[in-house]
Amino acid sequence: MAVRSSSRAKKAPARPKAAGWEAPRPTTLVDHAVAAIVSGASRGVILPGDRIVEADLVGALGMSRVPIREALRILESQGVVTSLPYKGIRLMEMTHERLEQVLDVRSSLEILAVRRALEAGRNRPRDIELLERARHELELAQRDDSYGFALADAAFHRQLVQLADNPVLSVLWESLARQVTIIVGLATLGKPMREIVLEHDLLIRAYAKGDVEAMVRELHEHIVVMAHGIDFDAIIEDRRPLRDAHPA
Repeated sequence: MAVRSSSRAKKAPARPKAAGWEAPRPTTLVDHAVAAIVSGASRGVILPGDRIVEADLVGALGMSRVPIREALRILESQGVVTSLPYKGIRLMEMTHERLEQVLDVRSSLEILAVRRALEAGRNRPRDIELLERARHELELAQRDDSYGFALADAAFHRQLVQLADNPVLSVLWESLARQVTIIVGLATLGKPMREIVLEHDLLIRAYAKGDVEAMVRELHEHIVVMAHGIDFDAIIEDRRPLRDAHPA
């Protein structure tokens, strides 16, 4: 006699998601506007202290005011642009004081991250492989412009911070990421990209050894000391006539 099938079909068990994978987030017009503004600042198309006019961006980017306005709001919340009465919206200044503030906070966050990561023993071969992969992308980005290189640099340091496995720390670091991207992009206009790539080799070597204090010293050297060796005032002044001669 035939067996009557159950009226309730059995559901196949849900497959667990592969660890480490995230569904891609759709890119919006706001995302495009944010990226375009940061890219322009990283490449010296707009310079620190320059006024940013919505109407100019509408024409340059070919989109309406709505996504541009939202993009500027996001960038203002991250310190990339400022909005003051009677002065309008301007790209962040690159004064010695402002640079010192950004470097101080950034270095403190990354030093805390590597301390926690190394204390937890997260310098295993698979952890080093993640850093080596990010370093490889940085090397490939030397063929790109300053913005592409700065994005790859940020990706390396993002990976370094993520090894701490502290979401709060990562969120704080991300709040500075776009300011840092602009700083690194401008730095490449006065310093060979190859030198910056080689500095990351020193970071990976120190991290792989697991020596916390050595890693702290290398990070301070890479983030603070090396940045102080770059004359951002000269880079900006050299770039200004080129920018004015070939406006975006």
